[in-house]
Amino acid sequence: MSPRRPGEKNLTFEQSMARLEEIAARLENPETGLEETIALVEEGRRLVAAGRKLLDEAELKIRTLDAPEQVPTPVPTTKTDNEDGFSLI
Repeated sequence: MSPRRPGEKNLTFEQSMARLEEIAARLENPETGLEETIALVEEGRRLVAAGRKLLDEAELKIRTLDAPEQVPTPVPTTKTDNEDGFSLI
């Protein structure tokens, strides 16, 4: 795993998206070397995971605001065909 960029952990969602755009542009450049490509892909994956977490947290906050008297429930990660729990493929 490559080291994190300074301050990467403290980026806002918007800053993370901007950095992902920079990474995508750099990856599209044919002059980007293999080692840099690997490091950029690793950084991009971390940023995507962190962004998903921020979005999940924001959704939970919104659900809580919509129904403050109810205990918030986590968002399901898979869709099911019916209540028996069969997953869609």
